[in-house]
Amino acid sequence: MGRLQRRIAWNMEIVVTVMVIIVGAWLTIPRYLNERSMMEKRSVTFASLVAGPLARSADLYRTTGRHILDRQVSRWMELNSDLVVLEVVHVDGFLVMWADHDGVESFPDPQEAPKVRLPEVMAAVRSLELSQGLEEVDDGSTNFRVVVPVVEEWGRRRYSLVAYFSYGRIRRQLIRSVVTVASVLLFALILARNVAVVMASSITSNVERLRDGVGRLQEGHLNERVLIRSGDEVEDLADAFNDMAETLADSIGRLKEANLELEALDQTKADVVANVSHELKTPLTALRGYLELLEHGSLGPLGDEAVRAVAVCRKNLLRLHQRIEELVQLSQWDQGMNLDFVMKEVHIGNMLHEVVETLLPGLEEMGVFCSLSLATDLPSIECNPERVERVFLNLIGNSGKFTPREGSIRVTAEPLVRDGFPGLQVRVADTGIGIPEKALLRIFDRFYQVDPTTRREYGGMGLGLALVQSIVEAHSGAVWVESVEGRGSTFFVWLPLRYGKSGSGVFRALRGEESGKIKRTV
Repeated sequence: MGRLQRRIAWNMEIVVTVMVIIVGAWLTIPRYLNERSMMEKRSVTFASLVAGPLARSADLYRTTGRHILDRQVSRWMELNSDLVVLEVVHVDGFLVMWADHDGVESFPDPQEAPKVRLPEVMAAVRSLELSQGLEEVDDGSTNFRVVVPVVEEWGRRRYSLVAYFSYGRIRRQLIRSVVTVASVLLFALILARNVAVVMASSITSNVERLRDGVGRLQEGHLNERVLIRSGDEVEDLADAFNDMAETLADSIGRLKEANLELEALDQTKADVVANVSHELKTPLTALRGYLELLEHGSLGPLGDEAVRAVAVCRKNLLRLHQRIEELVQLSQWDQGMNLDFVMKEVHIGNMLHEVVETLLPGLEEMGVFCSLSLATDLPSIECNPERVERVFLNLIGNSGKFTPREGSIRVTAEPLVRDGFPGLQVRVADTGIGIPEKALLRIFDRFYQVDPTTRREYGGMGLGLALVQSIVEAHSGAVWVESVEGRGSTFFVWLPLRYGKSGSGVFRALRGEESGKIKRTV
């Protein structure tokens, strides 16, 4: 039974249960109250009728003729099935006669007769009015008590009749009614469940067909259609599903065509960038060589102004050469040209020392302090040294570029096991301007810069972090950033000890998805 069938059956069972309980209560409770009221009225009438004759018989036969008294009392008790005890009480408070269904007992001597102990009963015995009330019994049940004064001729009054009536018969009727209602309820529940299952099956069968159609559509069967002719809302839903599937198939078809066109354009763009970059490298190399010759005076002496102009040209030429080199490397990644990876055992500590020493003069010139902290048990990893060195050069250089004077950069490295895979983690933390939260998700995109004005102030084309991401991914690692705007940023690089399948698994776990985007945290 499906979930919808169970829910329909459950709801119907609840409705039937509530209805049976309400109807049972409506039929049982008023009947019980009416029977109780009628029983009390009959009891008062009965007590009033037998009070006089019983008192006279008890007075006449309590010393002699006991068998006559027994026979009369037994006959009277048989007339009322609710009667349990009869008492004839003298107005002075002692019993003259006591009787139940088991027998009769009379007390000829007032001195030896039992006394009435309950104050309310004694007050009723001495009263001239008929009274009634309830009395608790030792077994926890309740009896209905009736006290009837017996007035003789000339207004003389010596006795009162105290009669006790049981509610047992009424309670038994109530119990039988409750059992009947429970039986009807059980039968109704069984019937309701079977009916609900049959009704729900007719509804859910079409819903299940629709659900299966959705599942096949999710699996990529775009031609899936569901035909339902139930004449109700489920048929309308199936028609809406078919229309949606038709629209989705058309949209996906157009998207595939557009994606092919975009892939072609992207490939064309990559080819153009690669060709232009390669074509520019040759003349730039020549220009760089001639500028060095001019700067060193190999082509003749130059004036001071000319020397400064050559230095400016050479500095800008180096920046242009770096940008073109980044474009060349990214175009190689796009075309899958990473087959030249030469994997070696590399001690990251030594590599970081060399990177920091290389960048330290430029950082000191900018007024930025840089420190390096390495764990004592830092292991070696298997990687391409030139590419991984480029990662740290870009990250530390980028941090220095966005850290103001008297700021600091702290580089740390430590072994770290992620999801069961051994590796090491390098952190590059700075006290720079930080990255806005909304920009964190795009910080590794190509040509993306947080603020276009930073291109004029800090330089660059927004390719450094994209190159870092590509290199780290190629090594089956992960890179992400944490940043607080105005307080600085921390870039994390995790690399597996061994390049291969295990590292790839860690990389997928760290990025949290299969789309290729690195997981970034704030």
